[in-house]
Amino acid sequence: MADKRLVLLAHGSKDTRWQLPFNELTTGLKERLGVDVVRLAYMEFIAPTLSDVAKEAVRDGKRELLVVPLFLAAGAHLAEDIPAQVTEAKRRFPQLQIELLPPIGEHPRVKALFAEIVCAYASA
Repeated sequence: MADKRLVLLAHGSKDTRWQLPFNELTTGLKERLGVDVVRLAYMEFIAPTLSDVAKEAVRDGKRELLVVPLFLAAGAHLAEDIPAQVTEAKRRFPQLQIELLPPIGEHPRVKALFAEIVCAYASA
């Protein structure tokens, strides 16, 4: 992972309370994977942006960014807005390989966890 950086990409909100779970997730992942491995970026409203994180990665000597969208499903943002931001980051930082992964909510383990939580609510 020395050349890679994981970018957790969240939507963004002007309400700072909204940021708390994403900050907690990022802190926990930095403890597990290393402080230099994980960054949090936002699609809109607040910094850092994907472009900001890409610029930092270049400065830090990284060669690859793996962008993990912290979205439940692929909608308009993942069909249009985020790919456009990835394309722009690739244009600005051609030395970086940037891969946009599927939204985390589409991962089978996340779907299974959601079902488990809903069943727990139903049996409470």
